[in-house]
Order: sequence, then structure tokens, then C-alpha cells
Amino acid sequence: MDVFDEVFLKFWNALNSNGVRYIMVGGFANIIHGNNRLTHVMDMWIDDTLHNRNNLIKAFKQADMGDYSMLATIQIIPGCTDFRLPNGMRLDLLIEMKGIEDYTFDECLELATKAKINELIVPFLHINHLIANKKAINRPKDKIDIAALEQIKMLRNNNL
Repeated sequence: MDVFDEVFLKFWNALNSNGVRYIMVGGFANIIHGNNRLTHVMDMWIDDTLHNRNNLIKAFKQADMGDYSMLATIQIIPGCTDFRLPNGMRLDLLIEMKGIEDYTFDECLELATKAKINELIVPFLHINHLIANKKAINRPKDKIDIAALEQIKMLRNNNL
């Protein structure tokens, strides 16, 4: 997965320019924290308000992904509410995150790691929240990710 892929850059630019409140989670967050593994899904947590959904609809149009006006009213179901990016990558929308229910979206956005990618600022779920989320989901690949992320945290702390 190449975060410099033109499709990702165009999509993040559309999200930012339309004021979408989002946090990249899952495999993309893993990668930005240093756990380089293959992912076929772009998981994105959005602030679930009508205003933000309408901004997301505008971003989809700007990114040449189509008109998804139904996003204003449909129920978003994790793993089921997904879209295809022009490069074939699946985009999975989330409106809640297991394992970090004690935090609001706003708190997680404030603590998110902000990566500068080709002049775009993209928020990625904080490593501690990512680990808590992966512990709550607890799939075999999450267990592997947890071990790698914990090691990354340890290495970062030793270098402080």
C-alpha cells in the first residue's frame, strides 16, 4: 500500500477541502505507525452527524467516486457500508470504534497522529487507541498487529 498513490491523495484532499471530520484507522493507521503490512481495505472512522455526512457526499463527488446522496440517511454498518476507490481499494466507513468507547470522536481526533503526506494533513488513530481497538476485535491478524505495535511503542519510548 502506497500512501502516495494519487487516488488516496485525491480522496484525502477532497475530504479535507470539504471539511469532513474523519480518522484513518485499521491497516492504514498500522502502516503510519510503522507496522508495514499489506492491507486491501481503507478503514475510515467518521464523525456521525448529518452535516459531516453531507460533507462526505461532497467529497465523494469531488474525488470522482460518484454521487452517494443516500449517505445522508442510510444506516452505516461496519464491514457492510463500503465503497470502491478508483484504484480498486475498498473503503469501509465506520461510525464507532470498539475498544475505545470511553473516548468521543472529538477526543480521538484531537489525539490522532497527524501525518503530512504531500502537503495534506491526514489524521490517523493514535497508536494507543489503535492497540485498544485491535485488542477488542481480537482477530488473528489483530494479535499480530498488537505485538508489532507494542514493540514500536517500546522502541519509541527507549529513544526518548
